Amino acid sequence: MQEMTLDTLFAQGQIRLAEISVFNWGSFHNLHTARIDPEGTLITGDNGAGKSTFIDGLMALLQPANKASFNVAAAQGDSSDRSLVTYMRGSYGSEHDGSSTKVKSKREKAVTTALRALYTAEDGSQITLIGLFWIGQGKNSLSDVNRLYMIASRNVLLTEVLDIFADGNTRQLKQHFNPKTDQRIHYFDNDFKSYQDMYRKYLFMDNQNAPALLARALGLKKIDDLTKLIRELVLEPSNLRETAQTAVNEFADLEANYKHLVDTREQVEHLQRLPQCAEQIAELTQHLAQLHLEKQSINAYLGELFAALWTEKLQQLEQELLQLNQQFQQIEQQEQDAETRQERCHEEYLQLGGNQIENLRKELGFIADKLKSLVLEASRYQDDARQLQLSDDLTEHRLLENHEIATEKLVNIEQNTKQRQDEFAEVSGKYAQTQQQLKDIQEDIQEIEARPDSNIHDVHLLRLRDELKQHLSFDEHELMFIGELIDVKDCEKAWQGAIERALGGLKTTLLVPQDRYSMVTKWVNARNNKTHVRLQVVNTEQLGHVPFKDNGFLGKLLWREHAYRDWLKQHLQRFDLNCVSDTQTLDHTPFSMTQQGLIHLERGRFEKKDQQRIDERKAWCLGFSNTSRLNLLKHEYSQLEQQLKQQYQQIEQARQLLNNINQQKGLWERLQRYQWDAINLPYWQQRQQQTHQDLQRLQQTDSDAEQAHQRWEAAKNELKQIRLQKGELQKIRGQLEQQHGDIQLKQQKAQQAAEQVMNDDARQLLKQRIGEVKQLDDALQAEIERKLERLIGQTNDQKTTISNTANGIMVSFRSKDKWTHIPLQREWATGLVALDDYVAYLQELQQEGLPNLVEQFQQRLHKHTTQSLSVIQDKLNVNREEIIDRIDMINQVLQRTEFKLGSYLRLGYKKEKYPHVQDFEQRLKQVLSGVNSEEYERRFKQLAELMAILDKASSSATANNQESLRLLDPRYQMSFHAEEVDAQTGVIRDVLESSSGKSGGEKESFAGTIVAASLAYVLTPDGYDYPI
Repeated sequence: MQEMTLDTLFAQGQIRLAEISVFNWGSFHNLHTARIDPEGTLITGDNGAGKSTFIDGLMALLQPANKASFNVAAAQGDSSDRSLVTYMRGSYGSEHDGSSTKVKSKREKAVTTALRALYTAEDGSQITLIGLFWIGQGKNSLSDVNRLYMIASRNVLLTEVLDIFADGNTRQLKQHFNPKTDQRIHYFDNDFKSYQDMYRKYLFMDNQNAPALLARALGLKKIDDLTKLIRELVLEPSNLRETAQTAVNEFADLEANYKHLVDTREQVEHLQRLPQCAEQIAELTQHLAQLHLEKQSINAYLGELFAALWTEKLQQLEQELLQLNQQFQQIEQQEQDAETRQERCHEEYLQLGGNQIENLRKELGFIADKLKSLVLEASRYQDDARQLQLSDDLTEHRLLENHEIATEKLVNIEQNTKQRQDEFAEVSGKYAQTQQQLKDIQEDIQEIEARPDSNIHDVHLLRLRDELKQHLSFDEHELMFIGELIDVKDCEKAWQGAIERALGGLKTTLLVPQDRYSMVTKWVNARNNKTHVRLQVVNTEQLGHVPFKDNGFLGKLLWREHAYRDWLKQHLQRFDLNCVSDTQTLDHTPFSMTQQGLIHLERGRFEKKDQQRIDERKAWCLGFSNTSRLNLLKHEYSQLEQQLKQQYQQIEQARQLLNNINQQKGLWERLQRYQWDAINLPYWQQRQQQTHQDLQRLQQTDSDAEQAHQRWEAAKNELKQIRLQKGELQKIRGQLEQQHGDIQLKQQKAQQAAEQVMNDDARQLLKQRIGEVKQLDDALQAEIERKLERLIGQTNDQKTTISNTANGIMVSFRSKDKWTHIPLQREWATGLVALDDYVAYLQELQQEGLPNLVEQFQQRLHKHTTQSLSVIQDKLNVNREEIIDRIDMINQVLQRTEFKLGSYLRLGYKKEKYPHVQDFEQRLKQVLSGVNSEEYERRFKQLAELMAILDKASSSATANNQESLRLLDPRYQMSFHAEEVDAQTGVIRDVLESSSGKSGGEKESFAGTIVAASLAYVLTPDGYDYPI
C-alpha cells in the first residue's frame, strides 16, 4: 500500500466511518468493536442493549467531554443522565442502604477507558481517532479524568495501544508510537481544540459546525426549533465581532486624536485672552511711566510758569504801591490842617461856656448808667412781689413791710417742706414696692410657663427638682410632687381650699424611686436648698386595691395616669378626712373637716389654719397643669400695673407740691435780699429830669456857645472823616505790602522749582495736560497732583486687575493636571515673567499645533469612516448573502430528497426586525452617508455613538448575549422555516418551524431530512459539489 502523507491524504473519493471500538465504556466491559458497512449499518437491539452507549463512544471522540450530549435519542437534549465519568465507571443503577442512595457501577476502582473510530476513503486511505481516559479510585468528577487524544493517518488497533498503555503509562505509549519516527502519529494531552482542528482537517470538515451537527444527527428524532438548529449547527458563525473589535480599537486612536484636539482647543480657549492682557499691560506700564514722569516734573514745570506770572504780578503791585504812597502823603497833610482847625474851634467853645455844658453831659451819662441797673433790679423786685401777692410799690416803707412778711412766711415754709418731703418719700416707697412685686410676679410667670405640667408655686422646689434630674440623670417621670399627681374634680371645686389645707406639706412632697433615694438624700443634704424640702420614697411593689372612705376628700380627687398612681392612693389613704356640711356633724365625727377648713382630728382636737384665706387660689398646689395659677398671676400682674400707674401719678403730684414749696421759699428768701438803694428808681428819675432841664437851658440855639459848639462838632467830623480815609489807605497799603511780600516769596519759590531738571518729553506731556495758564492759582499744582495721583491709582488698579486676570489664567492653566507637563517641559517661570512664554505658546498652538491636529483629525475621521465602517457594512451584507447561498445549497439537496410521497422540503428565511439592530443600521448608514460632510464634530459624535454600540456588542463580557449576537451575527438576524412543496406543481402544502404537532414518524422524517441535507452541506468542502 502506498504510504500516505499530509499532502496526498484523501486526495480523492469520499471518507466513510469503518469501525468503532470501545473499551470499558458503559455496559461494554473490556474491548468491543463494530464494523460499519460502507453502504450503511443499522444499529438495533432491545431496550437497554447499549445502542446509544455505543454511538456515544463516537460522540465522545468528536465532541469535548464537557459539551457532548450523550444518549440524545432518549434524552433529546437532556445530557444530565449520562456523562463521560458514568460511562467510564459503567454506572447502571442505584441502591438504597436505608440512609442514602448510592450509584451502582461495574468499575469502582481505578479504570481506563479507550475509544477508537476508523475512517476509510474510497481510495483505501485510513485515519484513526483514539481517545484514552483514565481516573483513579474514588474519583467521580470530570475534572479528575485524565485525557490523551491520538490521531493516526493509518489504522491503529486498540489492542495494540492498550497493551502498551498499561496503568496510564503515556511515556511508554509515545515511545512506541513515536511522532518523531512516524509523522502519521499525533498526540494531544488534554488539548481537545487542537485535536479537533486536526481531525477536521484530516476529514475535510471545513465547516466548524460539522462535528456538532454530526453529533446531533446521531439519534435525533425531532427538531424543536428549526431556526436554532440552522443558526447554531448549520451556518458558520460570523467573524464580524473581530472586525468590530478591530474597528473599536482603531477608533481608540481616533478618539485619542480627538481628545488631543479638544484638549488643544481648551488650551487655546483658556489662553486666548493672554495676548490682549499682555498688550494692555504693556500700554498701562507705558502710561504709568508717563504719569510718574509728569508727577516728578510737575513742580519744575509749574515753577517755570508761576515764576513768570509772579514776576509780572510783582511789577503790577509795585506800581500800585507807588500811587498809594502819593495819596497817603496828601491825606497826611489834610489831617494836620483838620487837627489845627478842630483845636481852634474847641478853644473858642470853652471860652463861651462850653465847660459847664460838658460837665452836665457827663452827669447825664452817669445818671443814665445808674438808671439801667435800677430799672432791672426794681423790675425783678416788683415781679417777685406780685408772685407772692404783695404790694409792688417802690417805696422804702413798703419794702420793709414786705421784709417782715417774708420772715414770717419762711418759718411756716420749713414746716410745710418737711411734711411734703415725708409724703413724697412715702409715695416713692410704695411705688418701689409695687415695682418689686411686678418683678417677682413676672419671674413667677416665667417659671410657671416653663413648667406647664406643674402647679407647685415654690420656685425653689421646682429648681431643686430640675437640678436633681440634671445631676443624677433622672427621667422626667421619676421625680414628681404629690400635688402634680392629683387634682380636684370640677364638680367638687368648692372643697379645694379645704383639701389643700388638709394635705398641707404633702402637696409639695417630692416622690423619689426606692432604688435611688440614697443618692437623692445625699445630694439634698450636701446643699442649701433655700426652702422646706420634703422627700418621700416610693415602693411600687405589692400594691393592691385601695378603698376610699365614702365621704372622704380622696374621693373628690382626680388621679394622673402615672406609675406612682396606685402607690399614692395607698399612701394618702391614712390622711383621708370625712367631708361634713356643718360643725354639728363635725363635732361628732373624728377625722373630718368642713368646707370652710375646720378640721376635727382625733376626738376632741380641732384646728383651722387661717394664715391665708381658704379661697386664696395663689397658694393652691393641686392640679395637672398651672393654667389657673398662671391666669391668676397674670390678672394680679395687670392690677399691679394699673396700681403702678396711679402711684406714679401720686409721685408726680407730691414732687410738684414739694417743688412749689421750694419755689415759694426761694422767692421769699430773694425778697429779703432786696435793698432800698438798689431799687430807688423814683429818686434817680427825678434827678435825670432836673439835669436834662439845666442842659437845655444852656444849649439855647441862639446862644454864642451853641454856635461855637456846632463849629467845633463840624471840625471834629471833618477830622474824623480824614482819619477814616487815612485808615483805609493804610489798610490798603498794608494789604498790598503783605501781598508783595507773599508774592515775592512765591516768586522765589517758583524760581527755585523752575531750576529743577525737566526733559522735553515731560514738558510736552504737562503742556498737553495743563494747557495755557492765565491765572495764578495756588491750588492748581495740588489739583494737578491729585489728578495725577488718581490717574496713577486708576492705572495701577487697571494694571493690577489685568495682571491678576493674566496670572489667574496662567495659574489655573498650570493647576490643571492634564496640562502640568507643558510648563514643566518648557521650564516656564511663574507670575507675569512667564506671560511672554504663554503668549508664544498660544501663538504656536494657533498657528501650528491646532491646525495640524484639525487636519490630522479630519483625515483619520474620513479614513476610519470610509474603511472600518465600510468593511463592517460590507461584511454584514456578504454574511447575509452567504447565508442565503448556503440555504440555497441545502435546498438543492432537499429538492432531491423526497419528504413525503410527491413532496420535498424547502428552507425559507426571513430577516427579523429588531429595534436595536435597525437603529444600528440606520446609524451606520447615516455615518457612511455623511463621509463627505465638513461637519466633523457632528460626524465624530455620530461615530462615537456607533463605536460605543460596537464596543458593547464585541466585548467579551457581553458578546454572547442575544442583543450582541443579533447585532453582529447575521444568523441571529434571520429566522428560518421549512416549506413542504408539491414536487409536481410547486404548491406549498405546509409551513413548519419545528416538528411539533406531527406524528412520531413525521417528526423523525422531518428531523432526518433536515439534518441529512444540512450534513450534506457542512460536510462538503470548499470547491466540492458533494460531501467527502
